[in-house]
Amino acid sequence: MDRLRSGMVLPDPNVAQRYFEQLDLPGQEASSQHRAALARAHELRKFEIENYWKRSAYFWGFQLVSFAALALSAKEGRFYPPIVLLVAVLGALAALTGVLTARGSKFWQANWEAHVDFLETAVEGRLHTTALVEDELSYSVSRVNERFLEVLLAGWMLVFVAAAAVLVFPGLKELKPCAAAAAQIMIPLAAFIAGSWWIVVGQKSGLRGRAFMRDTMNPCQ
Repeated sequence: MDRLRSGMVLPDPNVAQRYFEQLDLPGQEASSQHRAALARAHELRKFEIENYWKRSAYFWGFQLVSFAALALSAKEGRFYPPIVLLVAVLGALAALTGVLTARGSKFWQANWEAHVDFLETAVEGRLHTTALVEDELSYSVSRVNERFLEVLLAGWMLVFVAAAAVLVFPGLKELKPCAAAAAQIMIPLAAFIAGSWWIVVGQKSGLRGRAFMRDTMNPCQ
């Protein structure tokens, strides 16, 4: 990709030519085949975005089931480690599958977006490769969602480790009230801080090189 002085990222002409040869399209100029390919790429991009969120909702359903099972595993305020272990395994597997599925969906969405980048110039200008930004780049919704699933995966693994530790070391159940209270406060607090950092850091939209300030049309840094 070549970066122009304006900040716009456009396909390298040689790469674009190989792309059109690979698709067996008649050059880079607009044609009926060209327009049909662009319409199809837009359609499949939209399809993948819709499927991304449908699949995401499916795995979030598994997470709700896991949390409900964890809550129901308690009796008179006490959790039973063997049941918690099983629930943690279910929750972790659901979170891991959700993460991998989200990455797969994002791969196909990016694939069709790349097709649009190549195809759109001759037909509809650079609409898809130009993003207008008011102040700064915002967060990527799909990246934040993926990171949250990763945090849940780590959380279920911690639940599994905690339940296993109680099974191996029964004396942990007999912690003094002050020590137990401190653990119940500090562990969730540390998990919250670590999880928040993981979700927030580095999750801005990947639009550098195609994002411009709305008022000036200067490249957004």
